[in-house]
Amino acid sequence: MLRCCITLGKTQHEIENEYAWIDLPRLLELSGERRAKELIENIEVSSFPHYADQKVREGIMERLQSKLPKPPKEPPKSAEEQYQALLARMKAGG
Repeated sequence: MLRCCITLGKTQHEIENEYAWIDLPRLLELSGERRAKELIENIEVSSFPHYADQKVREGIMERLQSKLPKPPKEPPKSAEEQYQALLARMKAGG
């Protein structure tokens, strides 16, 4: 029951009274699968330098990069800022 409380972020009372229709064993199984996936990913990362196959290395890197937060988009520049940037490029170019 404690693992369900931690997984759902609820108290035992809330689970017993509000979550009567969820399948708690299935929830624990899913939680265990998620933990197993995390452990496998950690093993992949720690053994990354030892992989010789380039495709395997690229796959690991793509999975890790997909989890990283995306950088915020640049706000659009005003006409004045665009003009100043163009002048700066023209002065630097010649």
